[in-house]
Amino acid sequence: MSQNQLTRHAVARMAQRGFRGDDHDLIRLIGTPVEDGYLVRDRDYQAAERELKLLLERVRRLNGKRLVIAAGRIVTAYPAGKATKRRLIRGAEERELGLCR
Repeated sequence: MSQNQLTRHAVARMAQRGFRGDDHDLIRLIGTPVEDGYLVRDRDYQAAERELKLLLERVRRLNGKRLVIAAGRIVTAYPAGKATKRRLIRGAEERELGLCR
């Protein structure tokens, strides 16, 4: 995602000031453009937090749901039962290990 290369100076200062790996990408994503860069304001943080909470709610609602896809098209969708989940996960694990014929 990074659009700019970091200078040695930037790498050193970011390390000294508690920035982590790709924090600069996140600042660009959620921050407000200002003169010569970006600034993460309280309202930027709060807006990002709201969006993440909404996303988590959507993900929680989808837990256990299944899409069936064939030839690149969604054929059906349904909530999978326990037995179906076990069968599907077992098959996925076997494929991952190369145990399928």
